[in-house]
Amino acid sequence: MFKDFLNDNSFHKEYYIDLCNYIEKHVDGDRPLYAVHGLCTDGGVAGAMIHHQIPEAIIIPLDYKILNHPAASDILSDIKWEGIVDLKPFNKHRLKFWVDHHLSAVNLKVNAERIRFDINGDSGSYQLYLSDFINELPQHLIELAVMTRTTDTAGYITEPPLDTYKSISDIKIDQSTGIEGRKQLEQRIWLLDDAWGSVTTLKEQLQLYQLLAKNGFIGLDKVLSRVNRMRDERKEAVKIADNIDISKDIICFSYKADTIDNFTITRRLQTRGVKVVVSLARVPDGVKISLRRNRNLDENMNSKIQLNELAAKMNGGGHAGASGAKMPDVTTALREIYAWSNKIGLSVNHTELN
Repeated sequence: MFKDFLNDNSFHKEYYIDLCNYIEKHVDGDRPLYAVHGLCTDGGVAGAMIHHQIPEAIIIPLDYKILNHPAASDILSDIKWEGIVDLKPFNKHRLKFWVDHHLSAVNLKVNAERIRFDINGDSGSYQLYLSDFINELPQHLIELAVMTRTTDTAGYITEPPLDTYKSISDIKIDQSTGIEGRKQLEQRIWLLDDAWGSVTTLKEQLQLYQLLAKNGFIGLDKVLSRVNRMRDERKEAVKIADNIDISKDIICFSYKADTIDNFTITRRLQTRGVKVVVSLARVPDGVKISLRRNRNLDENMNSKIQLNELAAKMNGGGHAGASGAKMPDVTTALREIYAWSNKIGLSVNHTELN
């Protein structure tokens, strides 16, 4: 069914082949189907929540690469979904529930019996927790849903950690309060985020739903080796970020996708004081763009920098402080970024990393 989509997408092709086969295997079965945002901590926790409460459910992780492809979107929209979380309402048939929190979903038609939509709601899984769409959740899943309020809004006050662990028990949390207490708590949140960031296959993704559904945070013990490998690679990203010129308000860096740790570079640049960081990942069918505003800006600057407005000009969307987009090439993307930044009086610098 997904032949045209697979023919048009060579990037991560093995993953998408497995995903398309997984969908085809279950689409005509008797088990309820739920779509969540794929390869995303927020969507991952939502999938774990649904899996725990509805063990017979089939969780289908989807991203906008497949949702926005004409051939694939026609197929996906015609599936009889039970619920959709942390994604736009793409369904034709009526849902039991839809949950989201993205500005880009404003004014979209929603065909669902129950709806929870809050653009100030931090994360989709947290909104699912606040709803009554699934039964009362155990504490180990509530904890994860609360953590996504930080992961999905890039709300960290600490940089991506470089520490590796032999066991979850190595992460120490004492009775510290205030900033120090928050920094300690963020080490746990980072580990959850990194667990999803280290996923590369559909099998790993589906296993992580199950691990979190059953054990919550302590379930991450089984994926620590994968997280540790990713953190070792992160050390190189810190060196790259420290060599980037930060004399402008907005720093853009472009690179070939899957060659560097763009998230760590972004966070490091924010720590160095950059107002807005834009990463442009070159993929076979264009450029994936991530837009992040520094959380330490004053109210006036926050009001001026509405990144969802820039993302909308580049076929994307998201939040005022964190958005994403897709463009055909780096030059076209930079043209939009420079035009938008000039309009609001901010300077831009672009660095090509590889």
